[in-house]
Amino acid sequence: MRKIRLETIHLVMIGLIFFGILAICVRTMSSQTALLLAIFVVLVAMVGLLYYQKQAYELSELEQIERLNDQTELSLKSLLDKMPVGVVQFDPETDEIGWFNPYAELIFTNDEGEFNVDLLRTTIQEQKAGSANHRIQVNDHIYVVNIDLSAGLFYFFDSVGTEAGFDSSLKRPVIGVISVDNYDDITTNLSDTDVAQINSFIANFISNFAGQHQIYYRRVSMDRFYFFSDYKVLAALIDDKFTVLENFRNEARNLELPLTLSMGISFGEDNHQQIGQAALQNLNIALMRGGDQAVIKETDEHKKALYFGGGTASTVKRSRTRTRAMMTAISDRIKSAEQVFVVGHSRLDMDALGASVGMQHFAANILENSFAVYDEQDMNTDIARAVKRLQEEGKTTLVTLDQALVQASDNDLLIMVDHSKLGLTLSRELYDKFTEVIVVDHHRRDEDFPDKAILTFIESGASSASELVTELLQFQNGKESLSKIQASLLMAGIMLDTKNFSARVTNRTFDVASYLRTMGSDSTEIQKISATDFDDYRQVNELILTGQSYGGDMIIACGPEDQAYSNIIASKAADTLLSMANIEASFVIAKNPSGQTAVSARSGDKINVQRIMEEMGGGGHFNLAACQLDDKTVKQTYYELTDIIDQILEEET
Repeated sequence: MRKIRLETIHLVMIGLIFFGILAICVRTMSSQTALLLAIFVVLVAMVGLLYYQKQAYELSELEQIERLNDQTELSLKSLLDKMPVGVVQFDPETDEIGWFNPYAELIFTNDEGEFNVDLLRTTIQEQKAGSANHRIQVNDHIYVVNIDLSAGLFYFFDSVGTEAGFDSSLKRPVIGVISVDNYDDITTNLSDTDVAQINSFIANFISNFAGQHQIYYRRVSMDRFYFFSDYKVLAALIDDKFTVLENFRNEARNLELPLTLSMGISFGEDNHQQIGQAALQNLNIALMRGGDQAVIKETDEHKKALYFGGGTASTVKRSRTRTRAMMTAISDRIKSAEQVFVVGHSRLDMDALGASVGMQHFAANILENSFAVYDEQDMNTDIARAVKRLQEEGKTTLVTLDQALVQASDNDLLIMVDHSKLGLTLSRELYDKFTEVIVVDHHRRDEDFPDKAILTFIESGASSASELVTELLQFQNGKESLSKIQASLLMAGIMLDTKNFSARVTNRTFDVASYLRTMGSDSTEIQKISATDFDDYRQVNELILTGQSYGGDMIIACGPEDQAYSNIIASKAADTLLSMANIEASFVIAKNPSGQTAVSARSGDKINVQRIMEEMGGGGHFNLAACQLDDKTVKQTYYELTDIIDQILEEET
């Protein structure tokens, strides 16, 4: 029952009524006792009325909270309607816009009176993808953006206010590590005077860079610097696309010095130790990807890394000391395992098979239960011939993928060769059976890296995985030497990735080849195993004939939608197209036997096809890369590829 609350006029009227009643009683009652009783009744009635009024005005605690919430909600709504902060509510899953305040409507409404939903959705999707940019431009004006993806709230305000210090995100600490690539290789045989000139050039460049952006830095060794700043400075470098990398490379080239810079940068909240460790990890990624680039990633593990640079082909950065150290570390880990399984990537090529065979031989010199794994259901003709020759020889312990799935246990060790992406491994089911993994690869590292890796020997400057494995075998000097077939397969792997020693070769490549030759590597055996079947040759030429010029110095070939081509055929077609006159890059798009649309990319020394393939979900080297796409037609892939090429070329100009 709802309580009735009396107003002042009501109380006055009731008081007058009680006064009238008392006056009548005084006039009509002769007995004092009766009069007193009447007065008592009136007083009790007045007290009761006042008590009722008090109870009517007392609210319960819940009622008080409800009333306060109502008042707060009205105040907040009024504030959001009036304050110069845009607020937009959206569905976290579908990005559908549900509500926006008047300020957001004012900013995002165009001249035709339409609300710009597309710009909001694009910004939301970029944040979901891990973008480090927290600013948007609307009508030549910059706004600082903050998005709560879990709550579905998008709010922004004028960046002019941030200059006065209202945007805390721009004050987040940033720690970076700068490494000078190739410093040790260049200065090893130089005189003290020449080394001093190089050091002076490096120090002056870094000092000018830091002074220009008001960055605090310290040199910790001849080829390494640490710097400290805030996100406002980092945002400016990101907007500038880290042209400092290109500037350093050009100035070093003018001095005839093959020097480049690599940077690992991280930012976050106030945990400086965590930020510093993340910066070092990002630098390692930059170095593993070939150097001459910057890797930026927030300490939040859900954020994606940003990559800038990578404008030059990888150079050899490993030293014999590092290779010897890796040989010792890998050997020690193999000793503590019960079994060792070596796997290459899916659809083995000759480099992956050669590296698998060489690494199995390396492990077998330490542990008898060591196996090279292959998938008998998915082999090209040259791989099938090689596996048959290995089985006939009997010196390499091979197991099929099905056998490995049965034999593997938690105490075993997995060694991944010629790949470092989980999406490319021979079998994800087999990978999941292991708790510890070793990676030996020559491709640039990217996001899809195995989190179980305890040791990584990744050198993107190496010609092939077979070259890296052979160097490990040289330093191992095991009790059993490589057999003729084993040495021949390692040589075949190097020949495949170097296009018969015509690309990506260094003095280390020829040193390794010389060692394999002393181990019995036979060119005739290699020719028999690697020979191209007539049907394969015909398919290579079918793809070549579909090639069309793009951009003047590129060729893109597209196979038919209803025909599958092996990765080897697509790769050979791309290699052949690249050998044409005045061609800097070639791309072959075709369906593979798994039903995916595959892209094989090749380039010279001007176009970074690895960056293009990474944008499409693949990876590889500066001048040799590939990707595989699900649920995409060849035509759709062609348009996606050309859009990415146009975008990257526009950024670089």
